[in-house]
Amino acid sequence: MHTPAPQSSSFAVGDITVKTLSDGHLDIPAGYFSNASESELQLVSPSARFGANCWLIETGTRKILVDAGSGDWLKARFPDTGHVTDAGTALVSASSEITDIILTHMHADHIGGLISNGQSLFPNAKLHLQESEWAFWTNDDLASTVPEDQKPIVELIQSLARPMSPQVELHTGDSDLGEGIHLSFAPGHTPGHQIVHVASGGKQAFLLGDALVSGTLQFANPEVRYALDSAPETAAQTRKTLFEKLAADQIPFAATHLDTTSFGVLQARAGGGYSFEPIA
Repeated sequence: MHTPAPQSSSFAVGDITVKTLSDGHLDIPAGYFSNASESELQLVSPSARFGANCWLIETGTRKILVDAGSGDWLKARFPDTGHVTDAGTALVSASSEITDIILTHMHADHIGGLISNGQSLFPNAKLHLQESEWAFWTNDDLASTVPEDQKPIVELIQSLARPMSPQVELHTGDSDLGEGIHLSFAPGHTPGHQIVHVASGGKQAFLLGDALVSGTLQFANPEVRYALDSAPETAAQTRKTLFEKLAADQIPFAATHLDTTSFGVLQARAGGGYSFEPIA
């Protein structure tokens, strides 16, 4: 049976095409957010609708996937996920053509789509990760240091990391991948979280990964914390620094958990915070 293509949209950055692929959506309980007012939390009560976006960058000579969605690994809790790597999609049918995969971080909703039945779905791709991210999640002692309710998460990530290992290429801090693709270290959500800067023909754009998780809350108040941030204060500072740059320079961007596949720009609001204006 034919599998419908996931929702997608394309955005041109000079001569580079960036296609946003929707992996589905996740409903996240309002209780995952803190450092927010009651009126702010009402906006995401009882749950916040998260998008689940990945990106396919085409430079002309390379096809670069940014994150791979969750595959089948989270469907029990989030049934509307895993669409990017559903059997029969164009991406899976042409998976051998993917030359590189940039992983913003190693949460299961970003790496689960890499592996099926213990095998890589993208056998010819280099997997680009921060060294600090890989070291954190592959630490054999990690499961013994986290709360009991987080142990299954760690065990899942480590089970996915093992078959990923032969393809991994590690980076330390900012790194230039060539052809206008640049990795920028943006920690806080996880120890080695990174974002992607795309530049071509005098144009630029950013892919923020999970530096932003809730557009509903964090555009208006970048200080809002998220329970799955490994270092909440660092995450907030990273987010504020990014937002200031994006708004000042009017740089288009997209983010994993925005509930849209569109790129957009930030506008600073007179009373503080920002508003997001879709442009594609």
